[in-house]
Amino acid sequence: MAGYAKVWVNFLSTEQGGRRAPIYLGADGPGLYRPHFRVRGGNGEYLGIEFVDGPTDWVKPGDSADAAVHFVYEPTVCYDALAVGAEFDVLEGSRVVGVGHVTRR
Repeated sequence: MAGYAKVWVNFLSTEQGGRRAPIYLGADGPGLYRPHFRVRGGNGEYLGIEFVDGPTDWVKPGDSADAAVHFVYEPTVCYDALAVGAEFDVLEGSRVVGVGHVTRR
């Protein structure tokens, strides 16, 4: 069975190199947001995730949010590095658009 985690994320402002448009983090929105996480201090591996729960409103560049993510490629890919307390970058391609940490597994 695929795993999930609760996370806190802070999206960079557009001026800091973050997104230009707001995004919806819930599963009931116009489409699932599927960036990658890269654990800070880890091996540099990109971990495919999808946001499945979050605020009931759009999250703007520069805003923070509590959310839930689904581990898209588990069990083929190991997500053990996303342990409680792990800090990560949120990546769209090779561009860092946010940072965060795991609050619950």
